[in-house]
Amino acid sequence: MPKAKEPLPGYNKPPVNEVVIGVQFDKLKKFTAVHPGLYWQRIKDRYPQCSFHPPIAPLKETFESTRDLSVKKHLQLSSTPPLPRCWFLDGSGNQLVQLQPERFLHNWRKVTGKESYPRYNTILPEFERLWKDFLDFAASESLDEVKPNHWEVTYINHIYQGEVWTNFGDIHKLFPFFSSKTSLSNLQHPERINLDLSYAFPDELSRLHISINPAYNKESGKMLLQLNLTARGRLENTEHENLIGCLGLGHEWIVRGFTDFTSPEAHKLWERKELT
Repeated sequence: MPKAKEPLPGYNKPPVNEVVIGVQFDKLKKFTAVHPGLYWQRIKDRYPQCSFHPPIAPLKETFESTRDLSVKKHLQLSSTPPLPRCWFLDGSGNQLVQLQPERFLHNWRKVTGKESYPRYNTILPEFERLWKDFLDFAASESLDEVKPNHWEVTYINHIYQGEVWTNFGDIHKLFPFFSSKTSLSNLQHPERINLDLSYAFPDELSRLHISINPAYNKESGKMLLQLNLTARGRLENTEHENLIGCLGLGHEWIVRGFTDFTSPEAHKLWERKELT
């Protein structure tokens, strides 16, 4: 991966559909079904809508051996059902906060499809404000000390059929690493593609995960490829400055990884530029 001093690529028309910035922390054992409602009162003026969803399983990036190339999911046994993951949405639905006993996430997402991506440096300050307020809430409610153990940044991109690619046989025009050619030419272009890759950071604390999956726009029915890039890693300490630094590094890996992974032809469509 290029050094941080090199210009960071940027795009005037990126295919970004959603951005997630989050923290995983040691499970708050004193956190009960009452606390999401209490927390909601603190942010209800800006996030007036609430809904409930299944919790996300705790994840851990491990580097114990060369055979261990995947994220570990921690199975937690309990005699009581897990608390749901609570969503708190703003009036537009573009921004939301996700909360469960060991995870705090802030999302920006498209709803109408016409919204412009507000950029990471605009989304991050809102995450910081919300995260600090949640820490204050946890302290005021005498919950366990919040001990962050992982950070994560996710970019979800929607690349529609007809934008550089037309079928699964020519997605090498979008993703240069991929070729549909076969040695005997008995196989035609694939009917379906689902791909997962991961790249380790040099610090062996973090990884960049990339996935490609076909999907359809619910409104138009138009086919698209969903390109997800998630940077996630362990935190060496719980200092706020360290967390923000790790999130920034994750964002850089995503931007550079996205550029490495996609083609110059696609970059022209998205109007690539170099940022200082």
